[in-house]
Amino acid sequence: MKKWGIVVVCSVLILTGCKDKEETAMEEPIVNEVEENEQEVTETLNFITPLSGEPVSQKMTARPVVVTINNHPLARPQSGLAEADVIIELIAESNITRFLAVYESEMPERVGPIRSARDYFIDLANGYNAFYVAHGYSPDAKAMLDRGDIDHINGMMYDGTYFHRSSDRKAPHNSYSTGPEILDAAEQVGASMTLSESQMPTYVFSKEAMSGETVTDLTISYSGDQNFVTSYSYDTTSGFYTRSSGGIETTDAESGDALQLANVVIVEVPHQTIDAEGRQALDFAAGGRAWLYRDGTVLEVTWREDSGMLRLYNGTSEVEFAPGQTWMSLIPTARGFDQMVTYSE
Repeated sequence: MKKWGIVVVCSVLILTGCKDKEETAMEEPIVNEVEENEQEVTETLNFITPLSGEPVSQKMTARPVVVTINNHPLARPQSGLAEADVIIELIAESNITRFLAVYESEMPERVGPIRSARDYFIDLANGYNAFYVAHGYSPDAKAMLDRGDIDHINGMMYDGTYFHRSSDRKAPHNSYSTGPEILDAAEQVGASMTLSESQMPTYVFSKEAMSGETVTDLTISYSGDQNFVTSYSYDTTSGFYTRSSGGIETTDAESGDALQLANVVIVEVPHQTIDAEGRQALDFAAGGRAWLYRDGTVLEVTWREDSGMLRLYNGTSEVEFAPGQTWMSLIPTARGFDQMVTYSE
């Protein structure tokens, strides 16, 4: 996540012939002004971002934006992943996954490729009180969008305006938008992009290292297709996890930098195949088992849906995430953790 600072540039016009004593007198308050400003910046970081736990100077009121991002091999590397507070990976059909990128503390300069909606994508986006962005839809998702179940824009209506086709990739793997265009589109459709404190989705955070079984590497196999086998590796030096898919490290296409994940979450959710296309129905009312990986350790917990958000609990207490980006993978309960996940110390 980008960090912003304040740089104070002071210039002093020194007249020819001034005495050393006069020069010193002129310079002293300038040095003090810089020190005071630096101290002020440090003291004003009194708030944290609701979905990533990062320190900021003002309370966040921006409404989250959720974007459906393509995860086909021809869509990689994707743009805008680095700016997301949370990324949810879940099955779109059969064993093909897509991402829901949740933006609250920062909007991406460019995001995509953007792909189509599913009804349970919309359910999750609503849990974040989000403005929703997708390009296309399943029949069930279209019915929800047509009813106005969520504030949104869709590339089916705005292709060529708020959505743009990249010339270096083929459709449907080439639809992109930008943060400013999404905000402009939200204004056009009359969607408010600020939330009150009670409306703001939040997680619980702690900088204190989590205790648990040591696990530094884990792999999730959505299918036998290696393109949908993802691995996570913990770097003890940086304190973050990196991700790879199909043996290729996950990077943001705009910067080329590898993602640095503070939390990796695996959630077992009941899935049901509902049509010949392999589309799924997910039961978010069921609750069940989940695993949190942070600080090079793993903790087995439970999850339940609360006002549309999937929350983790250790007993009766909500689980604390490490500050930073969270990657959440939803896997079918029927195959579950025992069949789909391998890990090592």
